Parts: sequence; C-alpha cells; structure tokens
Amino acid sequence: MDQFLKSLTTRSKMLDAEMDAERRRLDPDGERLVALKRIKRQLGAQIDYIRREGRQITEVMVVRKPRRFTDLRLKPIR
Repeated sequence: MDQFLKSLTTRSKMLDAEMDAERRRLDPDGERLVALKRIKRQLGAQIDYIRREGRQITEVMVVRKPRRFTDLRLKPIR
C-alpha cells in the first residue's frame, strides 16, 4: 500500500509541474489547466482516503481495465 500511495504522490507532483509549465506559456490553454486541476483534485481525494482509511485496510486492490487490442496477433515480417 505504501508503494501505491507513493505513486499517487509522485503523479500529483508531476501534475503540479505540468500545471506550472502550462501557466508559464505565452498563451496558456484554460481548458487544459481545468482538466489538470480536475485530475489533481481526484488524486488528492484518493491520497486523503488512503491516508485516512488505509491504516485499517491491509491490502489495496488495484483493478486495471484490459487493453483494447491485446488479442491482435501480427504476422511476422519476412
């Protein structure tokens, strides 16, 4: 669980850096900033929940969606 919390914290810091870079541009994209802030807020909520409730949870289950084109098999190039 500590590794998952650490990865969320790292993502949050990366979003901070990305938002700062967008703000420093000559013509910042407002929609992009709003989207980045929304993602940052969601990450913050996850981090707060894990810190608050995670002490009692022994294992955090991470469910990943299957990738779309994993069944495709390419013919080898000769």
